[in-house]
Amino acid sequence: MKSVGREIMWNLPHLAAVIMYSLLGVVIIIFAWGLYERIRSYRRGRAEREDRLDNLWDRTVDFLKIGLGQQKVLERKVGGLTHLAIYSAFLVLFLATCLVAVEYDFGIRILDGNFYVAFKLFANAFGLILLAGIFIALVRRHLFRPRGLTTDGDDLLQLLLIGAIGVTGFLVEAVRLAATEPVVAPVSFVSNAIVPVFQGVPLSNLLSLHQGLWWTHLLLAFGFLATIPFSKMFHIGAGAANIFLRTSRPKGALQPVPNIEEEEKPGVVDVEDFSWKQLLSADACTKCGRCQDECPAFAAEMSLSPRDVVLKTREQMSRDLFSRLVPSAATLDKKTGKPVVPAFNRDVLFPDEIWACTTCRACMQSCPVLIEHIDMIVDVRRGYVAGAKIPDSVRTALRKMGDTGNPWGLPQDDRIRWADGLAVPFAADKKEFEYLYWVGCAGAYDPRNQKVTRTIVSLLNLAGVNYATLGLEEMCCGESARRLGEEGLFELGLVEMVREVFASYNVRKVITQCPHCFNTFLNEYPQFGVNVEVIHHSVLLQDLIAQGKIVPSKPTDRLVAFHDSCYLGRHNDLYDAPREALQAIPGITVNEPEKSKERGFCCGAGGGGMWVEVPGKRINHIRFDQLMRTGANATGSTCPYCLTMFDDAIKFHNLEDSVQAKDIAEFIAESL
Repeated sequence: MKSVGREIMWNLPHLAAVIMYSLLGVVIIIFAWGLYERIRSYRRGRAEREDRLDNLWDRTVDFLKIGLGQQKVLERKVGGLTHLAIYSAFLVLFLATCLVAVEYDFGIRILDGNFYVAFKLFANAFGLILLAGIFIALVRRHLFRPRGLTTDGDDLLQLLLIGAIGVTGFLVEAVRLAATEPVVAPVSFVSNAIVPVFQGVPLSNLLSLHQGLWWTHLLLAFGFLATIPFSKMFHIGAGAANIFLRTSRPKGALQPVPNIEEEEKPGVVDVEDFSWKQLLSADACTKCGRCQDECPAFAAEMSLSPRDVVLKTREQMSRDLFSRLVPSAATLDKKTGKPVVPAFNRDVLFPDEIWACTTCRACMQSCPVLIEHIDMIVDVRRGYVAGAKIPDSVRTALRKMGDTGNPWGLPQDDRIRWADGLAVPFAADKKEFEYLYWVGCAGAYDPRNQKVTRTIVSLLNLAGVNYATLGLEEMCCGESARRLGEEGLFELGLVEMVREVFASYNVRKVITQCPHCFNTFLNEYPQFGVNVEVIHHSVLLQDLIAQGKIVPSKPTDRLVAFHDSCYLGRHNDLYDAPREALQAIPGITVNEPEKSKERGFCCGAGGGGMWVEVPGKRINHIRFDQLMRTGANATGSTCPYCLTMFDDAIKFHNLEDSVQAKDIAEFIAESL
């Protein structure tokens, strides 16, 4: 006999246990069936193009930290703590229920003595935390709703259902305490506080009420469990699985298409053209809206919401699942009699939203379950390219890259115009050198960025760096082509040409002017067997200053708002070197905008944005306004695209006389 505790299944007939376990069996069958159908939906997707089970230790650590530990969820305090309250209480109360079941089913005395006291304290505390979390979530979603949160029926239903389970659990316990008046009632402090409500109620009525509430609580809990595979709550399991199966590629690398010359579908046209992992990601989405909140295209009122791309994928997958489960509900083609399936990349996802993406990675940086939005969007672009359904501006840029080896479409002979009058060592003449300086298309052809190229060369010469450039042998690295979805041009054309010229000069170290070239050589060319050490010019200049080979000494009175290039920053975590180089210049004050470093805001040119026109505001104007709010009189950047975008914004606002946009190399050169 227990010294301190309670009788499990108190006030319930023996038949209640039989009915309960029979219902549990039904719940398990429904849950397993739903899970099976979900897995069937994923299996309709194509095979994965990378190993999702390598580095098992690292994956397990991420699963524990990000999945169970809610590390990324807590990056936002209010929403994160609310989710943590519901999530942690759900886990604790589920474990508490399991302990009760173990004792009842196996006759093992667990809930007795001091452990029982602690058990009830914990259960009541976390039950209260659960209800507090539900209340805050409801208020936040329906009274003070942040822009990114949804208010659809499934969200509301799940919150109310979980809340009802918590409330009925407390009421069942309160009625039991009112009827039995145990000595340890105060440890059930929430339920005990409700007991006065039932004072004066006859015992027979309390017993009947207890049974009614118990069955209500049970049916609500079983209903919740049975419907998990068919509701938003499936993200509990799908999110954890998605975190464990996250990519092990470098952050800046897109997924390649193996044997692309033989691939019939290199991109996404229908929903099943996504990989099984991408379809799983769609179910992992919590609809928190963080990706949308950080998206520059969404901020510019373009059609893109990264969250909606994922949710539309899930909705289409669910439609296909529903059509399989309930064939009579499907819309049938009058001629074939088969279900009508909308064209995914035309009727579900729309071109304007897909082409608005700048691939800045802000969405992926903020996602609490590590959804890989960029890969999904680029795969849809690959589908558009394969079907020749692309905007004219994209078609023109890709044609120029294919015809002339640069997206400007300018003659190859013009590639070294920037070098006129400079002592520039060319690889063909020098033969042996430590670094290859990769100028890039913007540095070679764009008049504004040609000035940066000349400045960098002057600094390299001053510091005595042993380098050479390819001159007329240089061509586009293919970064924009790849992100615009033209994987064939990238893999079979541009990569092969670069591979040959690198091999001919035995290139081992590359200095890049452009973060996009830097990322492509560092993270993507190794996918095709081209491995070189890559250093961005901002990192090299900071190192040369630290070594005393470049000594900025002339004071300059400037307030510089520093802008992080997405492809140097979020894609490659290089934040400090450019700032340290700037701060080594006498008189320079670096002003940090509100959105900087990991939370930096894109200039709008990435992901092929230099060449695409999409309806909406100009992203570069939004970012320029953010920089100017720091009180700066100059913008500092490390990217040709960013420089071009800020020059455009300065001209748009007629600020040429008061604000300058410069690369950090130009600031350094001014101080010599």
